[in-house]
Amino acid sequence: MRKLVTLAVVFGFGTASAAAFADGNAFINANAGYSDYSISAPPSFPGTDVNQRKGDPADALRVGYRWNSVVDYGVEVGYGYLGQYRLNLADPYGAARYTQKNRGFLLGGNLNYNITDNWYMSARAGWFRGRNTYSVANYSLASMETVRGTMTNTGEYLGLGAGYNFNKRFSVGLAYDTYRTPRGPMRSSEAGLNGVDLRTTRAGMYSIQGEYRF
Repeated sequence: MRKLVTLAVVFGFGTASAAAFADGNAFINANAGYSDYSISAPPSFPGTDVNQRKGDPADALRVGYRWNSVVDYGVEVGYGYLGQYRLNLADPYGAARYTQKNRGFLLGGNLNYNITDNWYMSARAGWFRGRNTYSVANYSLASMETVRGTMTNTGEYLGLGAGYNFNKRFSVGLAYDTYRTPRGPMRSSEAGLNGVDLRTTRAGMYSIQGEYRF
């Protein structure tokens, strides 16, 4: 993970330096919104109450450089936080809570098309180095047990957006991004969970995005 962070930082600053004399702009892009986890239907058992929360506040921050053309194109590095998914199960004998948090580093490319001087459309795609943190808490009439685990893997992200350019420096718009991390073995101090192969995680994020170019 540290190597990926170092590579992303060096890549971002190196690209901006190399492009300093090119026809384009460095930028900072920030998203703030709400995640929507793609989770199959929760389990259903007679006499069991099921409560599922698939969304949570989410955000992302990217920096990069974009070259000017008919369709502007660029590179970006960043970090995204997708909030968490929660599933609660309860029956007369106890309860269980499952939570999953997802966050990770971003490295990819982007496109920006100015329909007019004020209105734009954008797209982006790249790699998402996601870290999934899981916890399962079981509560019964006689005991309480909590186990935790993590899984880190590399998937992809894709996004579309549109909005308004207030001037050549600043724009605001709406965006939708989808993030995916492939299945892989979970690492946990709990022997029963360590090495368990977890399924693919996919989460979407609806957000307001702002960008400053300099």
